[in-house]
Amino acid sequence: MPDLLVLVAVGVGTYAMRAAFLVLARPEPPAPLARVLPHVGPAALGAIVAPALLVPHGAVTVADTVPAVVAAAAAWVLWHRTRNLPIALFGALALALLTTEVFR
Repeated sequence: MPDLLVLVAVGVGTYAMRAAFLVLARPEPPAPLARVLPHVGPAALGAIVAPALLVPHGAVTVADTVPAVVAAAAAWVLWHRTRNLPIALFGALALALLTTEVFR
């Protein structure tokens, strides 16, 4: 039952935020909100990615966490140096497979 209340509260809050822009009929959001809006996307992405990297199966274990973190770091380094996304992704995938085999 508490889960249902949380879902209803989130739904009402989301609807209220969307409806507020229609009711106020302003072409732009207020200045404090406009200042924060560019950070919403990266924050949401971080909230999705961080638990998937650090706690991939619901618990922190060396065999699961280390390959994920090493692969993420490798992907960032490869992308930063080459600016080539396929190289970064396939390099990180190869390193993830290698570190997974090492930690088994």
